[in-house]
Amino acid sequence: MMDDYALNDEVRQQWNLKAEFWDALHGDEGNAFHRYLVSPAAERLLGIQPGELALDVGCGNGTFARRMADLGAQVVATDISDKLIERAKARSEGRDITYQVVDATNEQALAALGEGRFDAAVCNMAMMDMSSIQPMLRAVRRLLKARGRFVFTVMHPCFNSTVATFVMESAEREGRLVDQVFLKLSDYLQVGTRISAGAPNEPNPHYVFHRPLHMLLSQCFQVGFVLDGVEEPAFPLGVESKHLLSWTNMTQFPPVFAARLRPTR
Repeated sequence: MMDDYALNDEVRQQWNLKAEFWDALHGDEGNAFHRYLVSPAAERLLGIQPGELALDVGCGNGTFARRMADLGAQVVATDISDKLIERAKARSEGRDITYQVVDATNEQALAALGEGRFDAAVCNMAMMDMSSIQPMLRAVRRLLKARGRFVFTVMHPCFNSTVATFVMESAEREGRLVDQVFLKLSDYLQVGTRISAGAPNEPNPHYVFHRPLHMLLSQCFQVGFVLDGVEEPAFPLGVESKHLLSWTNMTQFPPVFAARLRPTR
């Protein structure tokens, strides 16, 4: 069994290897997932106000950090990958964003950003890439002001995991042949470390750490958060895709789960 340090170091290496691909995939405004699902849900739940200080944990190439800065926030953004931080800095010139390389599973390193300092914090599509989320949750709880809020988005544990399979069949309906797309799942409650291929054509796979919803939210509650907002965004009808078997054609299944948490009084 790999120890936590070695595991986190391997996670860092995996994301450094794909940093160039990931940066090109997301560009300045994010891929379709972020434009249609992640960013709108996170923005609604977070409700950033001009002049606020916001933290972005697992910022990637800085897509959402830039959005918060454009909304008038002062932003501190972190990621475990120094290569992604380099890409984020290159795309964020002129914006009020401070980027730092921080391992989010290191509670003390994250808390060193300033306890009780932040109005808001966000972690977009990164918690499922962390071997442990409690250190980050405890740190964010310490970093937030008393009336602060924390928003996270993840691959929806119920539907969007490495065990989900897209299935297509042709069927006759009212005198014509139609193609129908289905989602097939083989497990959900099983907790564990899995390997994900990521987006099509990614140069290397990476670890994902599956947690069913009850485990994900219970760990948030254990560190002193309460849940006061949830969204399950799915693609609207009419979004074009190069692939028939893709989430754009699964309009009744949300591939993203978004939640807002606030510190208990």
